[in-house]
Amino acid sequence: MKCRKIFTRSLWAVAAVMMTLGSCREEYRHFRTENVALGFSQDTIRFDTLLTGHTSITQRLMVRNPYKEAVRIDRIYLKGGEASRFRINVSGNTDLVQYGVVIGGRDSLFVFVNTVIDVRNQDNPFEVTDAIGFEVENSKPQQVVLTAWGQDAHYWKSDRSLRVPFFDPGMFNPDADSLTLSYFDYDPLRHRFDEDAKPIVIYGYLAVKEGETLLIPAGTRLYFAPQSGIWVRKGAKLQIAGELGQEVLMMSIRQDGDYRNTAGQWGRIWLDAESGPHEVDYAYLRNGQTGFWLDSCAEIQGGLNVRNTRVENMSSYGIFSNANRVKGENLCFAEAQASLYLYKGGNYEFVHCTFANYAYHGSYGGSRALVLSDYIYGPTGETQRFPLGRVLFANSSFTGYSEQQIRVDLSGRVEEYPQISFDHCLVDLKPVPENHPWFDSCVWNAKPLFRDAENYNFEIDTAASALVGKADAAYLTGTCLHDLRGKERRIPPTIGAYEF
Repeated sequence: MKCRKIFTRSLWAVAAVMMTLGSCREEYRHFRTENVALGFSQDTIRFDTLLTGHTSITQRLMVRNPYKEAVRIDRIYLKGGEASRFRINVSGNTDLVQYGVVIGGRDSLFVFVNTVIDVRNQDNPFEVTDAIGFEVENSKPQQVVLTAWGQDAHYWKSDRSLRVPFFDPGMFNPDADSLTLSYFDYDPLRHRFDEDAKPIVIYGYLAVKEGETLLIPAGTRLYFAPQSGIWVRKGAKLQIAGELGQEVLMMSIRQDGDYRNTAGQWGRIWLDAESGPHEVDYAYLRNGQTGFWLDSCAEIQGGLNVRNTRVENMSSYGIFSNANRVKGENLCFAEAQASLYLYKGGNYEFVHCTFANYAYHGSYGGSRALVLSDYIYGPTGETQRFPLGRVLFANSSFTGYSEQQIRVDLSGRVEEYPQISFDHCLVDLKPVPENHPWFDSCVWNAKPLFRDAENYNFEIDTAASALVGKADAAYLTGTCLHDLRGKERRIPPTIGAYEF
């Protein structure tokens, strides 16, 4: 009896499957063949500007059948044929022309599209277009337009590698003490920035040798591959000479799709021990690991003077300084583990700067505006102190989602550091340090009311902002007479890089 029941259930299961298969076959024996109008998730697929020779992201097109009957698409094809720079994938089929593609009633299918744009030897970006055609019997042909912008570039590539000392106190693996650097030596005859208007793509680190100065002129666009950047070695100097409206751009190769806001896609501007002094004006750095990395300059008058510069979306730091000197004016640093990581002492001055962490897109989570320390623990656990000179933050803001945007970790008592000053700053910090000698006329935990912080717009949206009119006019000298956009500052001025 038990076997008979099992056999009966099996017959019913087989019958159900046969009925299902039969119904499917019945559906596909009757197609709608007149006046078919397919639905599309979009009528145009657009790709952001892509460097020639690089594959784009893959975009998805949904093709919908709005009818209860099945539809057989007689032909899906790229109108440009073999000459098209686009490629399609329909249910795993990558042919340029595909026949007899069936969509069940009220069903849909996906078409995946990407592109690789070939070299055109043009200075300016150029547009590439095509279309995907859809043809159904006795119906009007339909299409979805494809468009992409391409950009030719110069490609500079590494030709050697070297194991170099490297220590990052914020790393998850702090015991790592070196890394392998792929690089090529800068040759001013071969590596010219003024050859034409094309951007430059760098694979590996562009290394500047002792005694040389790397001068990057206004309007230069540098795109870095993973594990790439600029390495200014001992005795060398960096000069970035951007101008208002002609900023020097430094960012990742990929700027399309989700890559637009992915941190850590390239390395850093590495200013080696005993290099400098370095001068940076009107630079824009994005999507790397660290904007500017400074090793010790204990033996020379090195350091970094950086003005009118934005550093956004770094997986580690905006500036990391190891016993060095930095002077910053009109800076806007947004989204990093720490906008400023000032390690093992040094000398620092930042005036009219915006440090913000509101929409961090990196893989490590972040974030603080400032970390400052003057000591480490030695191999036997002893405290090793390092000289900490003047540390001034004036007319600057330190804001973000976290209530602890400032972390000061010093080896001595507060009264031992009269050289530290936060003057007329807006600070997110709880609990508020009441009557603290370092803080003068500061605003605590108030709303800066940026225009669109999540999309990196830190201009001031309204006069109700806690930044407006709260800065000290005594600091309006030199670069700071105008804001990051070149706008003349009012009196009393606005805290941060942007005047209201």
